[in-house]
Amino acid sequence: MIDAERLLILREVARHGSKAGAARALSLSEPTVAHHLASLERQARVPLTARVGRVTRLTSAGEALLEHADAIAASLASAERAISQHADLSSGRLRIAAFTSYCAVALPSPLAQFARRYPGVEVGLVETETDDALALLAAGEVDVVIGFADDVTPAPRDIPVRMLESDEYLAVMPATHPAARRETVDVAALAHDTWISGCQRCRAHVHALADSGGFTPRVAFQTEDYVTVQRLVAEGLGVALLPRMALAASPEVAGIVTAPTSPTSYREVFLATPLEASAAARTFVGLLAPLREPAASEATTRA
Repeated sequence: MIDAERLLILREVARHGSKAGAARALSLSEPTVAHHLASLERQARVPLTARVGRVTRLTSAGEALLEHADAIAASLASAERAISQHADLSSGRLRIAAFTSYCAVALPSPLAQFARRYPGVEVGLVETETDDALALLAAGEVDVVIGFADDVTPAPRDIPVRMLESDEYLAVMPATHPAARRETVDVAALAHDTWISGCQRCRAHVHALADSGGFTPRVAFQTEDYVTVQRLVAEGLGVALLPRMALAASPEVAGIVTAPTSPTSYREVFLATPLEASAAARTFVGLLAPLREPAASEATTRA
């Protein structure tokens, strides 16, 4: 069997063009390098190097072995990174900031999985709106942000961002509303209704969607509590726009109807980390599958 250590020595000879150069790179003596090369050639039963002037070159057989040496070096580097990461995860902290509905629907399972795998890491969670979460990240107070964005308020571009999923907005209406029986509600049909809205990003999205329907919404009620929104709608005080994830996170409220809008409307759930993320943050991100890159042409309001 070919000795892996000798293959790595052959690799250094190829990189430095001499046994002396390889010896310096590996902190070995030149005779030691020569001895290992001779042993490797005896194993291979063909010459692996040749002198060309003052430079040591690989023969065709040596070049064939070099591909395997490169693969071994890459595998060893990967193993070192994995061991280092696990060493880093024996202690430390992981602090996450995420918006309410994601905290309720999607976050508990991967958070618990991480805590079980790495009990030495202190895990913390801040439930807050996206803009506040990004401010915490900028201040170094959290390691991971899970937020949402759309065309009106896009995801940040100065830090690493990955998209997690699209979350469709639905019109929320009283069961007695004239449009309540429609499978899809034209936004223009809600032009004369009173509106109920939430956080700043949500209000901006409502205004953008209403603008596509040719009107300015009259927002009379503002609350960030999804259950309160639905109960206000159920009492006939207005209509609203809520994402599916928020509806899934809330108990069922009687007296309301939900339906997709025309044009359809989405928010994009994203994950953000610092430029130099900790080992704990990188590992936790790996648990939040599937991750996808944002498409340049993808819009969050679609005709």
